[in-house]
Amino acid sequence: MPHLPYICALAILFLAGAALAAPGTMPERPPAGADAALLALDAQARAGDAQARLDLADAYGDIPFDRPADVARASAWYRLAAATPDPAIRRQACAALGALEAGGMGWPENVPAALPWYRCAADLGDIQSQFNLGLLYDEGVDVPADAARAKAWYRRAAEGGLVLALERLGALAERAHDRDVAARLYGEAAAKGDLAAAQALARLERGGPSPQVVGIGLAAQSQDPATVKPPPKPVPGQPRTPPAAVGADGLRLIQQRLRDLGYLLGPADGRLGARTANAILAYEAAHPVIWDETAPPPDGWPSRDLLARLSRP
Repeated sequence: MPHLPYICALAILFLAGAALAAPGTMPERPPAGADAALLALDAQARAGDAQARLDLADAYGDIPFDRPADVARASAWYRLAAATPDPAIRRQACAALGALEAGGMGWPENVPAALPWYRCAADLGDIQSQFNLGLLYDEGVDVPADAARAKAWYRRAAEGGLVLALERLGALAERAHDRDVAARLYGEAAAKGDLAAAQALARLERGGPSPQVVGIGLAAQSQDPATVKPPPKPVPGQPRTPPAAVGADGLRLIQQRLRDLGYLLGPADGRLGARTANAILAYEAAHPVIWDETAPPPDGWPSRDLLARLSRP
């Protein structure tokens, strides 16, 4: 049987923008006709095996355009995997949730809901998520464009070894009319095999004009009505008011701090909705308390302990 902290963790978002899952529930059972391997993995996942939860989510995610319930199951298992003490599993689960919400697996695109999950994975060292955050802020993909944030995330991804991030840093410098820095960055990327950076460097050297900003399609995946899945039906009973121990003022402080850290995109209004719970859960997954037998895993709930942690300088 799962330990009590894992049961508490089930008060999490079912999907970003949808209602909160009811506490004490588990993801749906495998569909009828599931093979023996999937059934065995499901049993391990329900017994609390974090790697099995991640593997099971991946298994549902590998079923292309099959049933809406498959992506819903994948999302729910990824969220449970994000509650594990293992940082490697948390990182992979958060990155997968970011990709799912950004339009992956045929799910409708919801970039604001992807942000906290990308941030969770990025804080845990996932360089692709760091790059994705840079790209979102660079191009203003459903979020306000922010060159400073884009540069910071591109730099982290570049320091992690992602060559494409060097090219995008060069493009940022070029748009800021710093052609010397742009040439240096393009040169670094070109030396590591980036053909587009080599072409950009050649253009700079011959005095060619800077190209217009165009997206490279982080979330621009096919949204063919024949393949896009509708979101699951909301679960009744989504809470709207914060717990008495925190209150509306405390929740506003939590929301504001999550906004400052880049986890929450939205108002600090003192209301507990899906977006706030999603941001709390992603923050907790990336910045856990030290786990022991008494410490609960992330649950997306605004507690006094969370308020205290976010209030520290």
